[in-house]
Amino acid sequence: MVPFWFGMGPGCHKTMNGQSDIGNSFILDGKEYSKNDLLNFCSEQLNDTGTPEWEKDVFSFIALFLDPENGEIIQRSSGSTGDPKSFVLSREAMLQSASRTLFFFGLKKGDRALLCLPVHYIAGKMMVVRALSGGLDLVLSEPSSRPLLDIEGTIDFAAMVPLQVEESFLNRDPLERVSTLIIGGGELHPATRGKLQSMTLPSAYETFGMTETYTHFAVKRINGPGVQTFFKLLEGVRIELDARGCLVVDLPGITSGPMVTNDLVEIDKQGDGFRWLGRLDNLINSGGVKIIPELLEEQISACIGHDCLVLGEPDRRLGHRLVLLVEYDGDDPPVDKWADLIEKNISTYERPRRIVTVPAIPRNASMKPDRTTSRKLLL
Repeated sequence: MVPFWFGMGPGCHKTMNGQSDIGNSFILDGKEYSKNDLLNFCSEQLNDTGTPEWEKDVFSFIALFLDPENGEIIQRSSGSTGDPKSFVLSREAMLQSASRTLFFFGLKKGDRALLCLPVHYIAGKMMVVRALSGGLDLVLSEPSSRPLLDIEGTIDFAAMVPLQVEESFLNRDPLERVSTLIIGGGELHPATRGKLQSMTLPSAYETFGMTETYTHFAVKRINGPGVQTFFKLLEGVRIELDARGCLVVDLPGITSGPMVTNDLVEIDKQGDGFRWLGRLDNLINSGGVKIIPELLEEQISACIGHDCLVLGEPDRRLGHRLVLLVEYDGDDPPVDKWADLIEKNISTYERPRRIVTVPAIPRNASMKPDRTTSRKLLL
């Protein structure tokens, strides 16, 4: 076990029985409420036929979280550690998770936190809990591809999925008004990542986590002077590798014990972070050599200057041979030049046997490469 441990962050404080307490003062869209006043406001909005459904979802969750008598909080898992399933969320664990994020980013009472993700998902729920537990000013925005469209003033903290970031760039929405932006739920397109790297604000971070860990437990700065190649653990997170080289994570107060994932990672020397290499599910065995495609793609992309995918196709002698799918929208792709660069920079056993170009690599709703669809392009 490679441990990494901090004390309890400032987001929550302890009651006599050791449980986290969120206090009795909350801020919603610039207005401060006591607990009873906020619960009454939520009830009024839920009974108002003019309240949009997405807002009712938010008010319903706030009422549910603040008053345990309203019932259990049910969440469907992401399926990262097995088949998707529904389970009961612990309010105490949600407060613990919120505290870690508040502490890591130094968020304080009155900071404006943008809620632009559906509260049906853990990411949306956790943004609400961070605001409630840290006294943040929760700014409501209808979940859409353009979360900043009708937002006035600056935002201290926001969480978005890659599509929202990309659409904000496409429509020239003011991302620079956000001080700290965390991005999760999918992969950033290299072009979007490049745009963020050219900006001073927001301070942008990729996140790593899953529903079962109550959203992220590690973050990685992707722009500014503090760019990181390794995800850094939030307070109290413990990690290790299993015999397969996959990440095992333990979050005291959140998970009931170590959780085994299918994520291949490299833990740094200090033990306080890791580099994501790829998914065990995507591993390619070519001639007895086990190849992590995500890692090889990163190396080849740096060589040829284009986004690419490494895929395996059946081969009688090797079992699977490597094929390189390159995103190239133009005539006469310089395939021979790419092959020369790959030969000079990539080891013999990791060189693709052929190169195929496509105008755009297929991606799913989370902007992750769709490897199943991509393999069909090789036929």
